[in-house]
Amino acid sequence: MKLLLENWREFIKEERENVDRKEVSKVMIIDDDKVLVLKRSPESRWKPLYWDFPGGHLIDDETFEEGAKRETKEETDLEIGDLEEISVENGEKRIKFFKTTEFTGKITLDKTENTEFMWLKLANISNYDKLTPRVKELVKQELDK
Repeated sequence: MKLLLENWREFIKEERENVDRKEVSKVMIIDDDKVLVLKRSPESRWKPLYWDFPGGHLIDDETFEEGAKRETKEETDLEIGDLEEISVENGEKRIKFFKTTEFTGKITLDKTENTEFMWLKLANISNYDKLTPRVKELVKQELDK
């Protein structure tokens, strides 16, 4: 199994050449009154050691939804479905945020990208300051519904 994971990580590194660095998908996975966040690795180029939603850059010609599902599977081993688009940013990068309550599987982190995970209570979001920029805003938006 360890060899399989090492080979998979090497394959992913090789595939990074096909990454579209201008388009990103992120997913807010909600379970009752909690949201899944991942702690970015200390080696991350952007916001190391910050908590973020699962997601990442699109590869080749995949859609935002396909990228969201692939990245979530790679980072957490969860299968997700029924994605609802909740926000789009068109700055230096085009980022689409989705939310879902539909997920299956048991979380197994890819430790090369994230070091920890936590199910953060929606009501406690303001107690955390090491969140990537849109996480706090989008969770608060969800709470206001």
